[in-house]
Amino acid sequence: MLILLLAVGLFLFLGGLRLMSSGLENLCGSSFAAGVQHFTGNRFSAFLCGLIFSGLTQSSSLVTVVLVGVVNAGIIGLRPAIAVMIGANVGTTVTGQMISFDLYEYALYFAVAGAILIVAGRQRHRQVGRALLGLGVLLFGLENMGGALAPLAESKFAQNLLSSAAVYPLTGIFAGAALTALIQSSSAVVAMAISLAKEGVLSLAAGAAVIVGADVGTCVTTLLAGLGTGIAARRTAFAHLFFNLCSVLLVLPFFSLFIRLAAASSDALPRQLANAHTLYNLGGAILLLLFLGPFQALVE
Repeated sequence: MLILLLAVGLFLFLGGLRLMSSGLENLCGSSFAAGVQHFTGNRFSAFLCGLIFSGLTQSSSLVTVVLVGVVNAGIIGLRPAIAVMIGANVGTTVTGQMISFDLYEYALYFAVAGAILIVAGRQRHRQVGRALLGLGVLLFGLENMGGALAPLAESKFAQNLLSSAAVYPLTGIFAGAALTALIQSSSAVVAMAISLAKEGVLSLAAGAAVIVGADVGTCVTTLLAGLGTGIAARRTAFAHLFFNLCSVLLVLPFFSLFIRLAAASSDALPRQLANAHTLYNLGGAILLLLFLGPFQALVE
């Protein structure tokens, strides 16, 4: 029964996320396409282009897949594509920030408002309605997942695994990467981690390790998009993987300090996890933007 409840919750979360992303993509997709061409003249404007679009649509995979296609078409080069991709990784942390607040009680209001706009609104209003309905369904899914995951607190296997992840971050990183590669949604894995934290099952250290791993696992989608493309597009796909692997290598030696910084950012564990996700991606983004030339050479 618990597995069924978790499956239903995950289905609702992913369906709601896709619906919300679809509505926002239809509202902002053409703007992103124009921005890729016009606002990628330097690394920082390219970074902001990826950050804003990913933050709005909550899908870094969408951004990176579009980038592979754009580079393959010869519209932009590898360096601005990498900067856009780095921005997309930071933008997608908005999901965790949103989930870390207790918005479940507003799920019905979001869903009803969205349904009304879809039925009665004009074309543009319908896209806003899709986004609101998707957000409502997403929150319903999260509530179901939280209820399904709560009994894990009594599972000896789960306790041992999560304790190991807290002591040995690589255990949590591998678990997060594998789970994300399997279900093809880092946002869903981040949501699970925050739901477990809310239920008191997951510690900050273990949760942060799982979230770091989720960012690595999401690279599978981009690598698949790069199959059968030209060398520049394949390099763009591999740049996404290299960026996330470099970020992991950068944070591992300072993982205990990273956890202390996240712990100091809030009194609530779910907020600490969301902040850890943002801090991790932002720190890696700043370093790699500063050393974009050497990183490009590594990719090539």
